[in-house]
Amino acid sequence: MTATKPLALIVSVAFVVGCGGPVARPPEGSARPFTEQRAAVRDGRASRIVADSPLTDAAWESLRGLAGLRELRLRHGVADDAKAEILATLPDIERLVLRESPLSDAGFRAIARCRNLSHLNVPQAACTAVGLRTLRAVPTLRSLRIGGPNLAGREVGEAVATLESLESLHLIDVAIGDEGLAAIAGLPGLRTLYLDGAGVSDEAWGRYFQTNPDVHVHVDQAHHDRDPGRDHD
Repeated sequence: MTATKPLALIVSVAFVVGCGGPVARPPEGSARPFTEQRAAVRDGRASRIVADSPLTDAAWESLRGLAGLRELRLRHGVADDAKAEILATLPDIERLVLRESPLSDAGFRAIARCRNLSHLNVPQAACTAVGLRTLRAVPTLRSLRIGGPNLAGREVGEAVATLESLESLHLIDVAIGDEGLAAIAGLPGLRTLYLDGAGVSDEAWGRYFQTNPDVHVHVDQAHHDRDPGRDHD
């Protein structure tokens, strides 16, 4: 199989999970008003906030240092580097979905101060491999889903390879090539790997599965034909 040959359509969810892996949350309906959600977190009645539209500057400021907030989902961003500095003040944050949020390397340095973060989803990032490397400071990071125009080549694979706590990785239209995949092959706990537009050869995939026979792999939204879980969907 080549890296671009589709086999089946896979429905995307907010965080990357493999078939048979962690159960994904179902799609959510329209979120309640931000002020109500924030009040519920502040009073200990909730631990997540879902924003359907961009937050105002005042709303962002009201998040600063908010204890008890464990999950923040921005469906239509925008979180820029200045807003990432606010995210870095959230003491309990574990899950971040930041769509339409062009965070640069500076923004990722701020995110890396969220030391309880386990799931990070930034599908339209503006960072480089340098920004990815800063996530080494997050020892709890288990799931990373990321894409962006400044991510490509071996250096992306090498940066991801430093995130040794990762269990699930999705690179969205990131052309890491054979050398990038070889770098990722060293991740000790990776269980799920999704690559779109990676530009990896059959020979490189053969080498990958020799050392990682049990990793669940999707390529361009389809099971790789060597994936050990390909018959279980």
